[in-house]
Amino acid sequence: MKLHGIGLGAALAVSQLFHVSGKSMSPTINKEGNNSILLLDKISSWFGMYSPKVNDVVVFTKPGMKQKSVVKRVKAISGETVVTKNGTVVIVKPGHFWAVGDNQACSVDSNDYGQVPLQALIGRCLLVLPLNLCYLKRYIGLL
Repeated sequence: MKLHGIGLGAALAVSQLFHVSGKSMSPTINKEGNNSILLLDKISSWFGMYSPKVNDVVVFTKPGMKQKSVVKRVKAISGETVVTKNGTVVIVKPGHFWAVGDNQACSVDSNDYGQVPLQALIGRCLLVLPLNLCYLKRYIGLL
């Protein structure tokens, strides 16, 4: 039993559960308005072992709002060109990435706040769990 506890503790030390609400990543995350839980790989970001790649789903601190974390899909990385919602062409600066929501109709993303510095990256999504948030809080105590 203790071995499992150590394994779970180690897994939670290098990963993180992240609650997602809202529709900006629908239908990939939060299908039909349900809450989702993401399992993030955060240790790779801490030690510089991970750089975002186009189409990765990532969680980062929203530029200009250090207490607000958001989940978006990487659309462009350093040196790549992206066309914004309003038609402006942007070349992504070194050390930055461009992130957008899958549901562009209601997403506040890089089209609104610009390029995201790599330092804002919290982690990469490994798994989407469409679980009931109340269940996790009440019975497992993970969030």
